[in-house]
Amino acid sequence: MRTTNSLPEWLPTAEQGVQMLPAHRWWDAVRLPGFVGQRVVAALRRERGPVPVIEDQMADTYTWLVPIGTADGWDAIGAHVLNYGVIPVPPQRFSTGAWTAGAAIRWLVAPGGPRLADPRALRAAILAAYQEAGRA
Repeated sequence: MRTTNSLPEWLPTAEQGVQMLPAHRWWDAVRLPGFVGQRVVAALRRERGPVPVIEDQMADTYTWLVPIGTADGWDAIGAHVLNYGVIPVPPQRFSTGAWTAGAAIRWLVAPGGPRLADPRALRAAILAAYQEAGRA
């Protein structure tokens, strides 16, 4: 899909639009509901800077892509681990503005290179977000 070396080869081009890509081929995915996902995004930004995350504005979910097998068992901490099936992945340029009519799936934080989310940092942020939500 990708001809440049700066972006992951699995990342769809703008012409392709949002593509349904197979989980467990290049990555697994970790999905959270919006109320927790927003807290995780904020925590990761504070601790690590921007970490690529897909936002589904209609379903109110956030999805991080992680190395294969690194999120096994995370369902127990409240994350929905997607390591089979297909995941909607937008092109890098689908990353600005609120949903008004076009694609509701966008990168809230677009990938600037081939890196996936650090599973240790993501897990810690998820645990902290659920703990914080329980106290709110």
